[in-house]
Amino acid sequence: MWKGPETCTYANISRTPDGTTLLATTASSHLHNFILPPDLLSNPNLDSPLRSYTSQLYPTPLNSFTPYPLYNLSSPSTTLVLVSLNALPIRLINTLSPRPAPVSSYPLINPTTEAYLTPSSLIFSSSTTFLAGTDCLISQFDIARNGSRPVTSLPTIPSKRHKMKGGGVGMRGIISTLSIQPTSGEEQSGSGMLAAGTWTRQVGLYDTNGMGGTVATWSIAEVADQHAGIGGTGVTQTLWSSCGRYLYVAERQSIGMLVYDVRVTSKLVGWLSGREAKTNQRLSVDVFPGERGTEVWSGGTDGVVRVWENVGLCEGAQECSWSWRAHDDSVGSTVVHSSGTVVATCSGQRTRLDEAFDDDTDASSSDEESSSTPPLSASSASSESGIENSLKVWAL
Repeated sequence: MWKGPETCTYANISRTPDGTTLLATTASSHLHNFILPPDLLSNPNLDSPLRSYTSQLYPTPLNSFTPYPLYNLSSPSTTLVLVSLNALPIRLINTLSPRPAPVSSYPLINPTTEAYLTPSSLIFSSSTTFLAGTDCLISQFDIARNGSRPVTSLPTIPSKRHKMKGGGVGMRGIISTLSIQPTSGEEQSGSGMLAAGTWTRQVGLYDTNGMGGTVATWSIAEVADQHAGIGGTGVTQTLWSSCGRYLYVAERQSIGMLVYDVRVTSKLVGWLSGREAKTNQRLSVDVFPGERGTEVWSGGTDGVVRVWENVGLCEGAQECSWSWRAHDDSVGSTVVHSSGTVVATCSGQRTRLDEAFDDDTDASSSDEESSSTPPLSASSASSESGIENSLKVWAL
């Protein structure tokens, strides 16, 4: 097991596409670049500290970030990450640079007020384009057009001003998460559906990587609260199975995850029970195409990482297949290496000050949404005594 520094509260971690690097954000507005040891797979028992190669300090907290899909550590021109900052343009940053000087920037501006819109979610739809989710809007940018505004925009509702315009259809709320359906080699690249989730507990599917027509939108509130009984107050993640048939939906303040079969619009297959996520803090989940079907990996507020196997093949409630205690605090992120034998986790309990910067939606959401925002959970509002802030890399 390798351990990173314990001097900061880790908020989220992400693995780069080439599997060589972990990118970690902190509550202190830093982005750390951890280059994994070259003997990671051949010598998994090495017990040594994991030090960040670079530590970039940003002027505001990072609301969202995503690595460049062609990220290759041996080619420094590709070691890029897209970041979203409060009231600033979206920036493309080189992670190997000691300072976060933008390689490119992309303004997303409210046409009425001329204020910068802060994306709550970012995703690369291809090696040349990316999508940004804001309030009732998904915007597409061309990364080659430095300083340019979106090339295309997709409103998720007909009108923000008039709720019933267009028959009240669509998906209202801030786009909190974006994920693109995997496609097989036989299918045309870019033909997968885009899954989007909102803090208002809605999920939408959009064709052609999000720039096509609306496939479906639906609310998960009734199913999660009454049918599955797992609760929730806003979608934090949508994830796809490797086959692209099943969609997994995670919420904050929830004790489970919903599993949908997208071949039948909004058909609930079942739910994963036992996920300890009764907190406003984002507890990120990862999926892995295991030998016995898709695996879902999730950490909880109790410091335990749980794994569900064969997800999508069982109806109704599904208990975790196995678990282990990784931390003595909330596990903010769980990331599985493409080899399936290495897992990265981070922990760090959020204080009230941290919560003020977390989930930028709470500050920028409409009055209708903010009025339904739940109070801080006991775990996220506790004192700082006994809090574990750490990043660990495990060899399984």
